Order: sequence, then structure tokens, then C-alpha cells
Amino acid sequence: MSGRPGTVQRANGIPREKICQFKLVLLGESAVGKSSLVLRFVKGQFHEYQESTIGAAFLTQTVNLDDTTVKFEIWDTAGQERYHSLAPMYYRGAQAAIVVYDITNNDTFVRAKSWVKELQRQASPNIVIALAGNKADLASKRMVDFEEAHVYAEENSLLFMETSAKTAMNVNDIFLAIAKSYQEHTNSTRARTGGREPYVRDSEPVG
Repeated sequence: MSGRPGTVQRANGIPREKICQFKLVLLGESAVGKSSLVLRFVKGQFHEYQESTIGAAFLTQTVNLDDTTVKFEIWDTAGQERYHSLAPMYYRGAQAAIVVYDITNNDTFVRAKSWVKELQRQASPNIVIALAGNKADLASKRMVDFEEAHVYAEENSLLFMETSAKTAMNVNDIFLAIAKSYQEHTNSTRARTGGREPYVRDSEPVG
């Protein structure tokens, strides 16, 4: 008796748990809130005065998605221009990227578009790109119109949400939406090719 595609039957007939190792990189200008988004997602915390990232920071978070345990391996890159040349080291081989801008600063939205173009040219062709309009709690100071960003995202096949690391608005949602999108893509690829999801490995449950 064979198991479901992408699972391996154990001796007692119970399928092994599927574990998704998921490399995700955050890109965007300095001070748009990349580190704050990651801190909120990983630790449920927000610091009003977050120090600038130097180079890149690495964090992990594990969540359950349907029958899969998703382990996010998150690279939070520095936004300062002097670190730009290092970015390909982090997005190369990544399954997903979140490009972050600050809704109160139009220049950061323009820069976000440049990051999207770079990813489209140089990253994996299967990479899932999400656009995050952060600092949604400062809507009274908005400089980037929601509809403008939404249209841009649709035109470029990006996931899009406005987020707030401060209030936690849509923070977990955007990470989970990325994982679901990549899972759907790999499942459809597997159906066409008869292969397995490239990102899934089978694991014995711990304990």
C-alpha cells in the first residue's frame, strides 16, 4: 500500500511527517522595518527603537501548515547601500523573498521596485516574491497609496499585504501566505513532472 505523494510510509502504516526547509530573505531600504517584521514573527516582540542590521541576521521559526511542518530559515539583510552587493549571497537559492517598504516614505517604495526587478532577473525562477507595505499603523502619514501598490503587485505576480510590526497586523499572514504559495507551486510542478516537491524532506517524528 503506497502513501500519499510526498510522504513515506513507516512500518506501522503511519506516514512520516513532512518537513519543509524554507529559505526566505527580506530586502528593502534601511529603516523600513524588516528586522521588526522578523522579530514580531519569530518572537512576537516589537522594539520601538530597533538597531540597524549589519550585513545580515539569521533567524528561524517553525509553523504547521496543513500536514507539513514549515521551518523558515530567515535572512534579514541590511538596507544600507554599502551592503547591497552582499544581497545576492542571501537571495541565491532562496525559495521566497519579502520586499519591504514603508508606506509613509515613497522613496522606499521606488527602491522596493528595484529589488523586485533584481530578484526577477537574478534569483531562482521559482522564487515566491511578496511585497510588504510596512508601518500600516501610521496610515495617517501615508505617502504610498494602497491601490497603487496593489496594482503594481498584481502586474508583477507578487503577493501583497500591508503590515505593521508594531501591531502585528498581517505579519504572520504574509509569511504563511508565502509558504502556501510555494507549496501550491511545487505541488503543481510535481503533478506535471511526476516528481516530488523539491523543498520537502521526510522525517521521523522526534521522540
